[in-house]
Amino acid sequence: MKTMKARYVLKSRCIFDSVSEVPMAGGIVIQDGKIVGTFPEEELLPYLTESAKVIDYGHRTILPGFIDSHVHMGNFMEMTDPEFCVDVAGSKTFLEVIEKIKAFGEKNKDAVLYAINFNLFDLEDQFVPDAKAIDQYISDRPVMIMTWDCHTWYVNSKALEEAGITKDLPDPTNSIEKDASGELTGVLNDTAVYPLQMLLVRPLEARKKSLARFLSQINAAGITTVGDVFPCGVTEPYPLYQSMEQEGQLTTRICFYPPLLDFNKAQVEALREQYCSDMLRFSGLKAILDGVLTVHTAWMLEPYSNKKDTCGGPVIDAQKLESDITRACGMGINCRVHAIGDAAIRFTLDCYEKALRKYGPISRRHTVEHIEYCAPADVPRFGQLGVVADMHPCHLTFYIDDALDYLGQEREAHTWLFRDVLNSGGIIGTGSDYPVVHFNPMLGIYAAVTRANDNGHPAGGWHPEQKLSIAEILKIYTIGSAMALNIDADTGTLETGKSADITVLDRNIFTASDKEILDIKPVMTMTAGNIVYQQESLVPLT
Repeated sequence: MKTMKARYVLKSRCIFDSVSEVPMAGGIVIQDGKIVGTFPEEELLPYLTESAKVIDYGHRTILPGFIDSHVHMGNFMEMTDPEFCVDVAGSKTFLEVIEKIKAFGEKNKDAVLYAINFNLFDLEDQFVPDAKAIDQYISDRPVMIMTWDCHTWYVNSKALEEAGITKDLPDPTNSIEKDASGELTGVLNDTAVYPLQMLLVRPLEARKKSLARFLSQINAAGITTVGDVFPCGVTEPYPLYQSMEQEGQLTTRICFYPPLLDFNKAQVEALREQYCSDMLRFSGLKAILDGVLTVHTAWMLEPYSNKKDTCGGPVIDAQKLESDITRACGMGINCRVHAIGDAAIRFTLDCYEKALRKYGPISRRHTVEHIEYCAPADVPRFGQLGVVADMHPCHLTFYIDDALDYLGQEREAHTWLFRDVLNSGGIIGTGSDYPVVHFNPMLGIYAAVTRANDNGHPAGGWHPEQKLSIAEILKIYTIGSAMALNIDADTGTLETGKSADITVLDRNIFTASDKEILDIKPVMTMTAGNIVYQQESLVPLT
């Protein structure tokens, strides 16, 4: 019998290749960082040589590595570093937030007092912590409190001063809140926070340490590729990523997306030429068109039901965005646009359609990001235009009890339309939107199949007609996200010739109950044929 070369043979009774609809029993053969093939048991014998490392995972699920298509890694990788920030999630009073910040400051004497995951609606009195309130407790060091969705920051006067933010600073998008007399309140939204982020920049070696920690954590979550989207960082993180790659420490493939608005053609061409390796690549450009529902800044076609004097609106110059999308298409560059409200989604699809008419289809797919409320008439346009709907299931759990207030009954029924997008021929990619949501893929998988929060509320799911099956969401989290990042020729399925990007889960996910999904953990993660995470105690190499 002729033997065949293999570095690894991974066996399981539950292999999901993200091509078929159901898992199979057999094994995956890996050589030189690529998948030789996925075979039934009886066809594996030629590969079971002395040089091959054979791992039998039994009933555990083997599938393509998870691809988180939407993270803000460059900006927020350091949020897993306890010396960088303090997590105030779950705080019930403003004073509790302040006490946590003070405790952090005692341990980190030189650090900016940076608090994350603040949720105003968790406070018993929903007290808004403006600059005056924070100053009463801490006035000698910059204090910056970032909300869980990363769109709003509450800061003290010292932070405003050191960031150079004054009442006379131009504010074309009305993102710097002022009181009736025109004075700064210390509440800033979206693009207005960039000067504050400059206060958080740390030396290169400290950032390398944080990145290595972050990569190890996402590898342990089964993630092999991320889409690092604007905002990617106040200082470009790409040289940092490249340095890690050159040192052999880049354990996750990174596709990055700098800002689309007002992009410089020469600079973009330079990025495209410099960053084009398998593990690190310039992948397109991204813009943020509107805000979020909770503060009525998502751009709607009709007024909010609980704030009838506004439809929200664009947070940037929308006509400039249209021009820049057209310019990018002329260079063969794909775009990604954050669009949450139905008006923002329609405007973005219109921009893509106009650019496609002018230049014809480009080889790389555009995406619309989030798509939380989409007018039903626009749903089929994703499939018709070949635009990927990059949607994030965990976000729906934040709105289960509140969307009706914001949107009214008719519109509320058309939120997070996963099933409708798929049924109309659209492609869906997905991710966490970290740090808005933790990057653990099981959170998104659970939300997609149950449309419920972690406690199972509401029973039966929120608009259950939009639920997805396990097979569907696994495909979305692998090949769907690969298509969103335009790397589906290289990864996303367990097909012959593709990169050996593989995750093994601790059980058969297809037989797990809904609640059990939240407890599932990877036992092994492989990127480009290299094991980057493994629970040694579960399965020894044989």
